[in-house]
Amino acid sequence: MELIFNRKKLWEIPKPTGNRVQRPLFERVSQTKFYNEFYSTGHKIFDPTWYENITINDENGEFKELYYVNRVSVPIQKMAIDIILAHLLGNKTHIVDGTLRENKALPFYKEYWQSRNIDSARYEFVKSCLSLADGALLFYRDNGLKWQMLSYFNQDEYNMEYDKYGKPYRFYKFYGDKCDVYDDVNCTTYQVKGQWEMVSQVSHGFNGMPVVYHRRNDGAFWTPVQSNIDTVEVMLSRLSEDNRKKFKSIYHLKTHDPESVEARSTGLTDLIVTDSDGDFKLVNSATMSEQFKFEYETQVELIFNALGIVFPKHKSSGDMPTGSMKMMFYPTERVVMSLIHEFDAAIDHINSIVKQGFVSEYPQYTTQIAEGNIRASIRMFTPQDDGTKADSLVKLKQANIISGETASDEAPYSANNEEVRKEKEKNSNLEYQRKMEDMRDINTNIDG
Repeated sequence: MELIFNRKKLWEIPKPTGNRVQRPLFERVSQTKFYNEFYSTGHKIFDPTWYENITINDENGEFKELYYVNRVSVPIQKMAIDIILAHLLGNKTHIVDGTLRENKALPFYKEYWQSRNIDSARYEFVKSCLSLADGALLFYRDNGLKWQMLSYFNQDEYNMEYDKYGKPYRFYKFYGDKCDVYDDVNCTTYQVKGQWEMVSQVSHGFNGMPVVYHRRNDGAFWTPVQSNIDTVEVMLSRLSEDNRKKFKSIYHLKTHDPESVEARSTGLTDLIVTDSDGDFKLVNSATMSEQFKFEYETQVELIFNALGIVFPKHKSSGDMPTGSMKMMFYPTERVVMSLIHEFDAAIDHINSIVKQGFVSEYPQYTTQIAEGNIRASIRMFTPQDDGTKADSLVKLKQANIISGETASDEAPYSANNEEVRKEKEKNSNLEYQRKMEDMRDINTNIDG
């Protein structure tokens, strides 16, 4: 079958026309659009063909000079990503055995997950997908399981090919004049020699394609409100330009004899002196209108609600009750819950590849991994007091509502292998007690 060496990726962003009969229209954009929107220095407000400077002409209508207007950009996109990632990935990956049976390999697998920095891979992967509309994690073996993050942030070129059922079929990673093509069994390298020619083929050693790829067909996380963000930046730029012109008061001078106008100073006071028929008055600078303020605040509120941006309010009377805090962060949690479901399949895919690496390095746990059902998932982070959560876990354990293992998993300060540590500590205490009993027996025999 012929390979499709397609480097270029395009996204189709809905572009409604208002015509209900006509089929929907789309604007085809590249990843560069999302990249420029992520960094405030690349925003459209700095494009003079979109937000124009002012042309100044003379009395004859001829071009005289170009007046460069003030331009203001706001990093809403990057701020939204930082806030959402803090809530989406603020907790460690939740890893459990779905069979509900004791799995002795589970604590060691959790440690393996941490030692391979899989949570860091998860963070980079989700950040790229939300910011630039796609991302890929490539796993490989090099004295153990390793991973490489592929993202347009790093100017990486890659693409996924799908079969007729929408299942990932081949993955293409471009570098220089070469391309690595991954399928379920092999990694095949091609090189441009007039045309693409195969130069090598090796087995990648994984059960299935060792690539986790996710594409957001709707674009970046903020794409649905990008037009609102553009509007806000135009409003702020116009306000900034207006302030630049009017930050000082304007003098209105009326006189029949302009040459008679004199500027004098008496102490700290400046005086304007005109002829006998002259008039001088001060015109105060303009202030922000209520209409402008209302429109601006409405636009910002729409953007923040859509992106789940919430800033905690200061409460001078003390700590905020848990119920009030939950209500405050509801806009954020609403968005995060949707993202958890979006990335659920990708996290499962990462987990399946990491398990392959684990059993290849620790074959003694192959049976426990094969017979178990170790699942990995994202658990939302909600701001809360660690002491309050710890007290709640203690009360639930004392009431026999949860197990000690669950309490260890949920405790704020517990380690991944907390149950193993507790068992080791228990055995150590038993060994200490046995030695002390032996010492007492020896002393008893001596005294006897």
